[in-house]
Amino acid sequence: MDEQGEQEPWDVMRLAVSAYHLDALSPLRPYLERVVDRELDTGALSSGIVMLHLIMLDQMTLGQWEAAERTGHRVLAVATELGHGLFAHQARARLAQLAAVRGRTEEARDLQAAVDAWARPRGIGYLTQLADAVGATIALSEGDYETAFLYAIGITAPGAFRPYAHQASRTLLDLVEAALHTGRAEQARAHALAARDTGLPDISPRLALITYGALAMTAEDDGEAADMYERAQSHPAAERFPFELARIRLAHGIRVRRTQGGAAARAFLAPAVKTLDGLGATAWAERAQAELRAAGVASHTPAPTAVPLTWQELRVSELAAGGLTNKEIGEQMRLSPARSAPTSTALSPNSASARAPPSATP
Repeated sequence: MDEQGEQEPWDVMRLAVSAYHLDALSPLRPYLERVVDRELDTGALSSGIVMLHLIMLDQMTLGQWEAAERTGHRVLAVATELGHGLFAHQARARLAQLAAVRGRTEEARDLQAAVDAWARPRGIGYLTQLADAVGATIALSEGDYETAFLYAIGITAPGAFRPYAHQASRTLLDLVEAALHTGRAEQARAHALAARDTGLPDISPRLALITYGALAMTAEDDGEAADMYERAQSHPAAERFPFELARIRLAHGIRVRRTQGGAAARAFLAPAVKTLDGLGATAWAERAQAELRAAGVASHTPAPTAVPLTWQELRVSELAAGGLTNKEIGEQMRLSPARSAPTSTALSPNSASARAPPSATP
């Protein structure tokens, strides 16, 4: 400890990494948020960046996606300024995950490509797995389940959770969902059973939730499916993981609608729609809305907007709303001042500059 009785930055970082993998980081996040600026200001740069990255991961897990994007762009800006390629590409990978799940697939692909091109020749397995996880999420968001399956098995084979496959447990639902939609029910079931037999539910609440969800999705027997869906959704920590819980409720509602009818399915589909809409998980929300309509509930379709914003225009608008000046926005986005104002003459979505990752220029 230091003279003030606080943990050394390295010890805090190690404890926080362990807490993240055990889904126990949230109570520690206020402390990380208090000390991260101090670490960056006093030269403990690696520790400070890792703390920021962990804050972002916790925000992603809890469904605080707007805050997570802001934190991710801060990580990217600091790491890029320091010339720290590993941390910069970690930030790009996580920002790509957020973009993919929120339906901004062009942005997600650009970021994924940057990460993969940097990490794969260097043999950095952690980052290449993240890139594959992003690819699976993009494909799932677009309903391309075959591509999603191919990305998922690039991380781990169905039915296996091998050492150092860091993203295997985190992408459990992705592999199972992709396998089921491509007629690979046996492989989906094998993967769910392997998750159970490997002991994933004993490691953390999130892994318990998604393991029970995967077992429910792949169960042939309706009784077993109902039991596993109940175990997942009644888990004391289930509400802490809104995206995963909503996906499980959606799958449950689909099964119930087919076996018991629309009235029974609405109890699961309606909360799934509400959560996915609130998160901005556009593709999953649209699927849930379609299932709810099939269950007999009419949905309100909002009036279309005149012209959708590009991801870059959207990011500039978010930064402006947060009170940043045009100069500060330009520094964050690596744009010239003339291009940092959110006006109707912003970049065309078909231009090369609009497709570039936010920090493509060092």
